[in-house]
Order: sequence, then C-alpha cells, then structure tokens
Amino acid sequence: SSDLPKHKSDDDSPSHIHGILGIHVDDGLGGGDATFNLAIQKLEKRFPFGSQRTGNFTFTGIHIHQDHNGDISLDQQDYINDIPPIDIPRDRRKTPEAKINNEELQKLRGLIGSLQYAATNTRPDLSCKLSLLQAKVTCATINDLLQGNRILNEAKRFSETAIRVQALPLQELRFLSFSDAAFATREKAHSQKGCVILATTETIDKTQSALVSPLLWFSKKINRVVSSTLASETFALSGALDLLSWTRVHWAWLLNPNLEWKNPEATLKELPSAFAVVDCKSLFDLLQKTSVPQCSEYRTMLEALVVKERLKEGVIIKWVHSAAQMADSLTKDMDTTVLRSFLSKGKCILHDVDEILKQRADKKVRQQWYQTTSDSPVESALHVFACILDITDGTE
Repeated sequence: SSDLPKHKSDDDSPSHIHGILGIHVDDGLGGGDATFNLAIQKLEKRFPFGSQRTGNFTFTGIHIHQDHNGDISLDQQDYINDIPPIDIPRDRRKTPEAKINNEELQKLRGLIGSLQYAATNTRPDLSCKLSLLQAKVTCATINDLLQGNRILNEAKRFSETAIRVQALPLQELRFLSFSDAAFATREKAHSQKGCVILATTETIDKTQSALVSPLLWFSKKINRVVSSTLASETFALSGALDLLSWTRVHWAWLLNPNLEWKNPEATLKELPSAFAVVDCKSLFDLLQKTSVPQCSEYRTMLEALVVKERLKEGVIIKWVHSAAQMADSLTKDMDTTVLRSFLSKGKCILHDVDEILKQRADKKVRQQWYQTTSDSPVESALHVFACILDITDGTE
C-alpha cells in the first residue's frame, strides 16, 4: 500500500522485511510485525477474508501450534488417520505376484499421493518407503498394494509424529545438513540418496548439545548409475550442498533484502558457516586433503572436485558414525524409530572425529583380547597383560 511507512536504504531498496505471507489456492499463512499487520488489514478491506486463526489452527491439513516461547510444532495426525487403506479382496491376496488392474492402480496412486503430502510436510520417516514404492507403480503387483497399506499403517501408528521448529536466536542461527546414500538398492542398480536440512546454533561446532529444527528433507533416486558406495555418497553430498546453499541464501535474503543474491558464489562466503555431515569416512578423507582429490573412479573424482569447491562457500564438512547419521532412514527401507526420536528431542551433538576413531580403536583392541582367550589360557593372559601395559604406557 502506498500510504504504509517506507523504510529505504541508500539504493532505494527496502531495508528489511516486515512479514511473510504464503498463499495456497485461497488459503494464506503468514506473520510479521505491526507494519505487516497494517498491510493485511488494508488488504482485507479490499478482499474480505474468511475465518482467521492464530496460535493453534489447521492449515491445508497441517495442524500448527505455536507456544508462548515461539516454538512451532506441525503435525498431520488427523489428516493421516483419515486416509483409507486399499481394500484388497482375499482371493487377490493369495496371488501377491499378480499384476494389479486399472482400478487397483488408481487406488495405489491415490494412496501414494495422500501419503506423499504428509511425507513432504511433516513425516520424513515415510519418505524413503514412499519413494521406493513410487518407482514400482508402472509395474505394480498385489505385493505393492500390501506394501502401501503397511506404510499407511505405520503412518497411523506414529501419527503423533511432529516437526518442531524451535525459536533460535537470529544472531546464532546456523544451518546443518545430514546426507547419506544407499548403493544399488533400487531397480536397475540405481542408488538412493537422502538429505535433511536443519536450523541450529553456533554451539553445534563446539562439541556441545545444540537445538535443531528440521526444515527441508528429501529421499530420491540418484539420476545416474554409480559404481560404488563412495560414488553414491559423493553425489548425495553434492545434492545436499545444493539445497544447503539455497537455504542459506534464502534465509540471508529474508534478513536483508539488499543481499546480492544474484551473485551467490561471493555472497555465501560472507555468510556464517554451515555444516555438512556425512558418515562415509573415505569421502570425508577425500575432501579433507589439501591436494587434488584422487580416486580410481574418474567421474566420482570430478564430482568430488565440485563438492570441494562448494565447501569453500563457508561449509564445514563433518564426519559421524553411521549410527549417528540422521539421513540413514531416508535412503533405505528400514526402521525409522531413531529418526522419529531425533525429531521429538530436537537436540544434536557432533563429537570430535578423532575421539570417535579412538573409541572405535579401543573396541577393536578389546575384541582382539576376547578372540585370543579362545586359545591357550596362559598365552591369553600374557597377551592381555602386554596389551594393558602398552595402553597405560607401562604403568602397573
């Protein structure tokens, strides 16, 4: 509106954003300061709104609740519980390998579409299973119908799963990505990649527990056939860095509309550091080398060079043990309890890589002791004693 207060910088551009309004068909979702509210009031005089709700409401099937401390939780419990399963007659269940007919195909597409809406907005734990099921639609069998019902049953069993966006200090906000890949787990030897982008604080880089809020995620097929786990992990990290860079630039523009977003290469280097987490040690080592990365797979080496160049945009690479890889269940059909627990707790800590490797080495030493005990008891005792002396630098 022309009569709203204007805030301009030297180049006649807005100095900051007063609010954000998202529109989906005839529904809107937004928030902002007093200037934003004034603009909404003027807009409503020209285009009358329907009902308006704040704090606790449902928007396009997503239940949104904001606490007094600013935290926002999103869930689709009612939406998911209203999705009907596919009715499969008993005689059809007896032939699980039989091809589905057109009517069953439409039902499968409808179920996948309904679940995909939940997986995209609030249920990353369903993403990989749905991605793998979608790939079978054109040649689906009764088994795939049963798998669709199993995914729906899991979705309903954990329908209370929610995404919690925690209120973080703007000055301390950082972005964190977990990326992973599963080699040759799809049809025709294709691999699956997964990624989750989270908002966190600068504490994440200090080996301390930090608050995290999931923002974006994906689980999809790697477009080309790769020849090794290293290659699949490299392409997964490359895709994660693309999404991470977009998120960083988008957020920086929200804070400062005068940002040179058209020159992202230079802009990203001036933004606070971000963090990219992988669990592939060979990839981590490849990217940590100061020389040109070298590996026997030339295409992978080229992609690693691209990734290494992207890391210069202010991204710090981190390595974690596979058990701490939060994107693991976004790459394969597996139990997603760990991911759901991570979403509910909303905290994360990245341990020092050297300390983790040291702990793993200690476990290997203990395993060697156990294996040796199956030989001569006397020799085993002497071997264990020698190992203890070596570990404790000769002290008794």
